[in-house]
Amino acid sequence: MSSLTDILIQAAIAVVPLGVAYLAFRSATDANRKTQQTALLQVERQAELERSKVDADAFLRAKTIYEDALTQMERQLNRMQSQADQVSADLTTEQTSSTAMRDQIRRLQAQIRALERTVVTLRTQLLAAGLAPAPASETTGPYQLRHPLQE
Repeated sequence: MSSLTDILIQAAIAVVPLGVAYLAFRSATDANRKTQQTALLQVERQAELERSKVDADAFLRAKTIYEDALTQMERQLNRMQSQADQVSADLTTEQTSSTAMRDQIRRLQAQIRALERTVVTLRTQLLAAGLAPAPASETTGPYQLRHPLQE
């Protein structure tokens, strides 16, 4: 029995280094895995940092383009507002001139009607006095004067 006990003791003693070796192997494997995971996380963080830098650069470029476009639109809006103000002022001037011309045309038309009445009255007086009025071919102006008796 002593030999069986010796064999068991020797086996137990042999198992201890194997157990220690196995635990060392597991620890090394775990440490290696953690080191790889840490390295992978660092690579991912670095990649994310690079993406963030690229995104930040793209954002700054887009912001610059947007601000330039906004500035150009504001300038164009100011020019258009200035042109609209000028057109409005021109329209007011034209409306004032148009009103003045209409008033002048009304006054001239009233004067023409008064002159036509005077001509008719004078023709009637000439005929009543026995005098012949001027022939129609001698009248001037765009209006053909008609004798009231010739109608």
